[in-house]
Amino acid sequence: MSVSHVPGDAVDHPRSREFAAKVRAHHKELGHTEPQIRGVEAVTHLTRLVARLVQDFERAVHRPLGMTWAGFRIMNTLWIFGDLEQRQIARISGTSRASVSSALNTLEERGLVERRRERDDRRVVRVSLTPAGLALLHQAIEGQTAREHAWMAVLDDEEVSRLVVLLGRLVNQERPA
Repeated sequence: MSVSHVPGDAVDHPRSREFAAKVRAHHKELGHTEPQIRGVEAVTHLTRLVARLVQDFERAVHRPLGMTWAGFRIMNTLWIFGDLEQRQIARISGTSRASVSSALNTLEERGLVERRRERDDRRVVRVSLTPAGLALLHQAIEGQTAREHAWMAVLDDEEVSRLVVLLGRLVNQERPA
């Protein structure tokens, strides 16, 4: 299967594909063991992949819809969990509180989310998607799902299933000591 990419993408840079080998060599020089080096390689690949995915999703899906990655993550979190307290959104979506506040201002100005104070405790602000927000989110989900499928096409179904299990174990573990 051929892999296509966008000019200017990370794989265009001649040193991009050398990165993992160079990381391995430098860690060997530091005297790290093979299990340590494999861990470094895995995390290096994951962080580089996340950066490439976010860039691709923003370029191909979210920007054309007038959205940002942070806005999409917040709206997706609200779609999955329903109304949430503003402070919960940052934790659940993996977005900083400052980014949540800024993104919510933009989303609210565009009529995509609604914030309201609780009657019993006016300090608590709850956020929900508006019908317009839900409609836009559904468009973004369709585009993103297509991009995700394109990215995963280099793996067969069994490999994807195994990767899902392994990544789930990593992401759902308690923070290592």
